[in-house]
Amino acid sequence: MATNARTARTKTKTRAVPEAPPPPRVRKTSAGSTPKATEPAPPPRAAARPADVAGQQASVNRYLAAYIMGVANRLANGASNYYRQHFNLGMSEWRAMMAVGGRDELIVREVAEMADLDYAAASKSVRVLEERGFVSVEQTRSRGRAAIVRLTPAGAKTYVKLRDSAQERQDRLVAEFTPQEVETLWALLRRVEQQVPSMNAE
Repeated sequence: MATNARTARTKTKTRAVPEAPPPPRVRKTSAGSTPKATEPAPPPRAAARPADVAGQQASVNRYLAAYIMGVANRLANGASNYYRQHFNLGMSEWRAMMAVGGRDELIVREVAEMADLDYAAASKSVRVLEERGFVSVEQTRSRGRAAIVRLTPAGAKTYVKLRDSAQERQDRLVAEFTPQEVETLWALLRRVEQQVPSMNAE
């Protein structure tokens, strides 16, 4: 019995010997040559080279509409990030606020027209602004049962901040232009806009 007890204690104290790590893999070589250890993985590839042609000179941007859309996309992304960060407003809400702020009151259809939004986007933006307490919406029969949108006192204060921010951003955009060049730019852009229906006729 004593011998069995000592044997049990001995087995309990015995620790498992950890297995040796597997030997490194070697590369197969021709007969008679010395095998070599596998080489480490190659370093990650360097970043891709920039395009050889600047964006302004790319053939796609030789088309005026494509070039304007590219510039507009960059301007829109920058504006969207700015107004999201500082006012928690998207661009549709910003456009609706600027439209309503310029008038005493508007119906939703007029908000859509002045903000250059489709009716569904304008309605959604007005609902967001109403939830934020920036506008009030009154259902009335005096204008064909249309909803009349007005700025609230809080909305009026926010509108002034939005307007001033927009002006500051525009001043930076045209900082390298003379006043006459800015007027010429506006005139040319309006003429481009007038030609859009003709371009899209087919």
